[in-house]
Amino acid sequence: MFKFNIFKKYFFIEYSKTVLNVTLMFLALGIVLNIFEEVNFFKDHAVGFLLPVTLTFLKVPSMIYKLFPFIFLISSIILFLRFVRSEELIALRVAGISNFKIIIFPALISLVFGIIIVTAVNTITSKLTYKYLDIKNDYTKDNDYLAALTENGIWIKDKIDGNINIVRAKRLSKNSLIDVSIYRFDENNEPLSRIETRKANIAKHNWKLSDATVYYSDSNNFSNYFAEYSFVSHFEINGIKNIFSNLDAISFWELSKLKENYKYLGYSTKEIESEFHKALSYPLFLMSMTLLAGAIVMNVKYRGSYLIYVIITIILSVVIFYLNDLSRALGETEQISLIMSVWTPLSIVLIFSSIGMIHVNEK
Repeated sequence: MFKFNIFKKYFFIEYSKTVLNVTLMFLALGIVLNIFEEVNFFKDHAVGFLLPVTLTFLKVPSMIYKLFPFIFLISSIILFLRFVRSEELIALRVAGISNFKIIIFPALISLVFGIIIVTAVNTITSKLTYKYLDIKNDYTKDNDYLAALTENGIWIKDKIDGNINIVRAKRLSKNSLIDVSIYRFDENNEPLSRIETRKANIAKHNWKLSDATVYYSDSNNFSNYFAEYSFVSHFEINGIKNIFSNLDAISFWELSKLKENYKYLGYSTKEIESEFHKALSYPLFLMSMTLLAGAIVMNVKYRGSYLIYVIITIILSVVIFYLNDLSRALGETEQISLIMSVWTPLSIVLIFSSIGMIHVNEK
């Protein structure tokens, strides 16, 4: 028992150091690459160099969060390779520690790290991402065309032919906005008219309003009623859905509240549920990366050039990336459920890892 406790402490320290070093390497690489992207974005703005650097440090943590599965895969390969290439593996076996324990303990560490990342680190990265988007929005060329989903309803800012339209709707039902108010202003922000409508079909850019009343901003408070009324906008249903689908700025703890808001406003909660299951599966996914790395390295035990392990790492990363991408595409096209599209890649990796673990444990 004493020897095994020493083994656990040693593995925890070595694995943590490896994960930290690999994370810092990816962080440095992400900072360098993203600075060029931000500098290029602000090339037409006289903002100096400080703002691109600030935005880079706000954005990169979110990138690292998405890359953690591959960071843990690389870290695990490095750790197990160190044991295979040294005499430590022999010493551990002499101490009565099986191959299974050598792999499973780092995997459990990955699981714990995954829980901390989802419940704590994700909260920080989401806040940084929200701040990043908030600052970036002030400089985007599309600032005249904005949409927001709040507890008070759906708000849209649109600019057509120099006029500014502010749209507020109570909720979304399929391809229509319900209980809509449209406020129209000229380029000097002087009010032109207000449109009240029971329903606005926004399937196309030419909205179809039902039971619309137009109130004109003049001294006579003149108004007109239209059973059907056309209204042109830069927004249509797919464009609005794409805006609302960015959940990077929402933490794990805020998903439940956002889901309730979506339900109240009549907006689909499928993507929220998918994001929630991604968060639930995230620690298990990190653990599966460690199991997969251990199963492969301990089975191959190649003592030649490190190049073979570099190739194995690249191949595994590409396969897992495209497996996730394929599963997500199947979910989005409704060939499988969105929840299944989240858990399927994890299940496949765990199955292959388990097969490898059985072979390792027999040795």
